[in-house]
Amino acid sequence: MNIKFCVLASWCALLVFVGCTSDDSVGEQQPKGLMPVLFSAGNTGVKANTRGTSAAYMPAGSRFVCAMFFHAGASDTNDSEYADPIQEVNMFSDSFSIDGSQGEAKRGNDKYFYWQNRLDHVFLALADNNNLTVAPQAEVGEQVAFDLTRGDKTAMTQQPDPMLAYEKKSPAGATSEANRVKLFFKHQFAQIQVNLKNAQDSSVAIDPTLIVSVELLGVAEKGYVTFGITPEGNSHAASSEPINVDDAKYKTTIKDNPYGSLFNMFESNTTAPGYLKSFEAIAFGTLQGIRITWKESEAADAVAPHKATFQGVKNLKLESGKKYIYNLELRRSLIAQINAEIADWETDKTVYEADGTIQE
Repeated sequence: MNIKFCVLASWCALLVFVGCTSDDSVGEQQPKGLMPVLFSAGNTGVKANTRGTSAAYMPAGSRFVCAMFFHAGASDTNDSEYADPIQEVNMFSDSFSIDGSQGEAKRGNDKYFYWQNRLDHVFLALADNNNLTVAPQAEVGEQVAFDLTRGDKTAMTQQPDPMLAYEKKSPAGATSEANRVKLFFKHQFAQIQVNLKNAQDSSVAIDPTLIVSVELLGVAEKGYVTFGITPEGNSHAASSEPINVDDAKYKTTIKDNPYGSLFNMFESNTTAPGYLKSFEAIAFGTLQGIRITWKESEAADAVAPHKATFQGVKNLKLESGKKYIYNLELRRSLIAQINAEIADWETDKTVYEADGTIQE
C-alpha cells in the first residue's frame, strides 16, 4: 500500500512456503490417491516487489503450529461452509520445525498432511516471532492469549510477537510444484517507536541520561490471536481485552493516569540519527497518550522531574502489522510532535532473489 495519511501504513511478512511432493520415503505411508503436502520455508526464495519490500525466512530451529481445514461432506462444494473442525475428519493440526539450511520444515511426528480432495483447503499457521524455538501451544479454535504487560522484561525481544499465516488453495495442478502453497506470517500486534530530541528553541537542552521514561497510556494488557477460521473459511482479526479504568488495580494510580493501564517502553539499542534516545515496544488495543518523564539535571537542588503527555494519539486504535514511529521534541511542560509515520515492521533486511512475491 502507498497511502498518504499522517501515518503511512504497510505490512511486513515472514514467508513460509508449503509445497507438495511425491516422496513418501519418510513418515507415514502415503494414503492411496492422496498427495502429501510438504512444508518448507523459503526453499525457492523471495524477490522484492515493486515497492522494494523484502521478506524473511524462518531460521533453522524455528517452530510453528499449523492447521489444514478442508471440506469433508459428500456433497460439499467450495461454496459450502466449513463445518466445526474435528481432527482427522475435516481438519489436521500439528507442530512443524525448520531443520534445513534452505528453510525446510518438518512435521513433529515425521508424518505428512495430505490434500483430501480437489476443493479448497485452508492453511493456518501460528508462530511467536520472539520465541521461534518453541511452537505455540494452541488448540484449533482457541483464542490464544498473550501477556502484553511489561513485568520483568528488559527488552522488546522478550515480549510476545505472535505471527499468523493464512492461505486458501486447491490442488488444481497435477504436480507438486503446481500445487505449491505460499504462507506469509504477519505480525498480529503493533510496534511503537518513540524518538526524542531537545527543543529547537533551546528551552530544553539535556543529556540523554536525563530522560527517565517513556510510557504508553491506555494500551491493552492482554491480546488475543484466534487459531481457527470462520465458517466461511476466513481467519479472525487479532483482538485485545478492553481496559476497565474502574478496576481496583488502578485505584491508586487513576489520578496520575486516567486511562488506567500504562506500558513503560524499552530503551532501544539503536538511537535514531539526530535524536537523544529511542524507545520501543510491542503494543495493542487503544493508545491514549505517550507520557515522557525527564530531568533537568542530577544536582541535589534541581527542580522536580518534568512529566508531559503527548495526546496527539488519543483514542488511536492500534492495527495489526503496523509500526508506529513518533518523533518528538522535548519542551518545558509540553511535547511537540515533529512528525509521525508508520514504516515496515521489518523482521529481516536481506533481499532474496528468486521467483516468489510478497503478499500485500
